[in-house]
Amino acid sequence: MRKRLTGKIIFFVTALLLVLVGCTQEKQEANRDTNRKDTSEEEVETQTKEYIPEETDVVFKNDALRNKDALENFIETAGANGKDNESQIRIVKYEPEGVLIFNLQSRYDENANQAWIEVEPDLEYFDESKVISQDVFYNAPQQCWYMSKDMEQGFYKFHECRTNWEYHLFPIVDRTLTYEELINPEPEDKQKEVVPFQFYHLQDIALEIFLSKKDAKEWQRHFEADNQEKMEEVKDRNIKKLILGNVDIAKVTDNKVLVTSCEDGLCEIYTDHSFLIRGYVVPEIRIEVESAEGWAIEQPDNEEDDLESIWKDLDEQVGNLLEESSDLISIYENDVPGASNSNAKLYYDKVNGRINMLRYILPEETELVEEYYQLLMASELLFNSIDLGKYYFENGEGKDLETLLEEEIVPLREELEELVTSIRELNEE
Repeated sequence: MRKRLTGKIIFFVTALLLVLVGCTQEKQEANRDTNRKDTSEEEVETQTKEYIPEETDVVFKNDALRNKDALENFIETAGANGKDNESQIRIVKYEPEGVLIFNLQSRYDENANQAWIEVEPDLEYFDESKVISQDVFYNAPQQCWYMSKDMEQGFYKFHECRTNWEYHLFPIVDRTLTYEELINPEPEDKQKEVVPFQFYHLQDIALEIFLSKKDAKEWQRHFEADNQEKMEEVKDRNIKKLILGNVDIAKVTDNKVLVTSCEDGLCEIYTDHSFLIRGYVVPEIRIEVESAEGWAIEQPDNEEDDLESIWKDLDEQVGNLLEESSDLISIYENDVPGASNSNAKLYYDKVNGRINMLRYILPEETELVEEYYQLLMASELLFNSIDLGKYYFENGEGKDLETLLEEEIVPLREELEELVTSIRELNEE
C-alpha cells in the first residue's frame, strides 16, 4: 500500500515538474519572439528615420551650401569675434553615415568679459556604427572660442575647442542649394555630373590644381580619409611646383577649362589660357558642375584622306616627342648638372616645341577627338614633370631630380609610349 502511494506521489510530482518546465519554455520562447519583433521594429525605424531640414538651417550637402549668409554672419559676430552676442544657428551636415547636426549658441559673460560658442552635437540621425574612425569632436558638447572662414585652406573652421585646437567643419564652396532642391532632391541617376569634352569653371578658391597625377592621387586619398594635415602638405608641395613653373592660377580659374577625362574623383583638364603649362589634374569636387558648356565638334568635310593625314601628323609628332624626351632623360641622368649645359637646354627646347606642335593638331573628326586628347594630356603631364626637372638640373638639385626621374618622368614617358602603341594597333585594325 505504501509502495503504491509513494509511486503515485512520485508520478504526480514528476508530471507537475514537466508542466512547469513546459510553461517556462513557452514563456521564454514568447519573450524571444517579442524581443525579435521589437529589435526588427527598431531596425526598420532606424533605417527609415530621416531628418527634414528647416528653412533656416545652414545645410551642407553634396558640396553645396544653403543659407551661406546666415553662417558667415554668425561667424563674424559669434564668440570671440563679437561682443554681447547671444545669436544661434543650427548646422546640418550630410555624411555617408547620415546627418550630423550642430546646434550653435553664442555666449557672453559680461562679468568675466568672455565670449565663446557652445556647440551641441545631435547624433539622432547619424549612424556611428558605420564610422571607421571615430571623431571626438561630435561625441560630446563643445565650447569653442570662435569660428572662421579660412580662404587659404578653403574651409569653415572652429577654433580653440574643448577637444580640438581647430576643427574643419566643411569646405568653402560656391554652389548653393534652394530649399526645394533640399527637400525634393533629384534621383541619384539624374543628378548632374562632370562630363568629358565639356567646358567648366573651377571654383574661385580652388588651389588644388595639380601638375602631376601622382600628387593629385595622394591628395584625393587623404581627402577621402579626411586627413586635413596630409592634404595641406600635398597642396603646399604642389603650390611650390606651380610657382617654379611660373603658373598663374588666376588665369586658370578665371576662365573655363576643358575637361578631357574623369576617374576616381579626379579630372584631367586642359586650358589655353596658361602660357607654358596647360595640362592639369583637379579634384572633381572643385569643378562647378552647373557651369557646363558644350563643345560642338564639326563633322569632317573630306573623308578618309583627311583622317589619315591628321593621324599621320599626330603619330609623327608623338613619336618624335618620345625620342627627344628619351634623350633628355639620358642627359638628366648622366650629364653634369648646371644652367650652362647646352645639351640639356637643346633637348628641353625640342620637347617644348614638340608639345606646342601637338597642341595645334586639333582634329575636327569626331572619332579622333578622344584619341587626340588622350595623347595630348599624357604628353602635357610628361612635360610638366620635365619642366620641373629642368629647374632641378639647372640648379644642381640632384637628389630631387633623381626622385622626380624615378617617380614621375620615366613612368610618364613609358605610359605615353604604351598609349601610342595601343592607339596604333587600334588604327591598324
